[in-house]
Amino acid sequence: MSTDKVTPPPAPAYATAGPWIVLSGQVGVDHQWRPVTESFVEEAQAAFENVFEQLRAAGTDRSAIVKVTAYLSDFSHFDDYNAVWAGVFKEHVPARTTIQAGLHPPFRVELDVIAFYSTELVSSPAVESEI
Repeated sequence: MSTDKVTPPPAPAYATAGPWIVLSGQVGVDHQWRPVTESFVEEAQAAFENVFEQLRAAGTDRSAIVKVTAYLSDFSHFDDYNAVWAGVFKEHVPARTTIQAGLHPPFRVELDVIAFYSTELVSSPAVESEI
């Protein structure tokens, strides 16, 4: 893990509009805003943990996620991203888009998430094959 801190963005981690929760710019940092850069897998896992932490702060959890957009710095990380995804989403699998994008170093993955918060859980069909 890097000992260098990055500056938090000048925007809230999430915004709400009615029953929708929108998270943007979720990257793999620890609670001190130090990048988690040991490996792509650890960085992606940290980014998802940050998403889940923000959802808990908003009063919900990962079951509310409807869509994830992942920005990868290089598609050479696509298989590793799929492995992290499969470990994170086992029962409820949201829609997703994965895009190669120029990310601010040292980040290799950034996540945007749309979640629907209500008293009813969001559902998605089960995934029968490996991603």
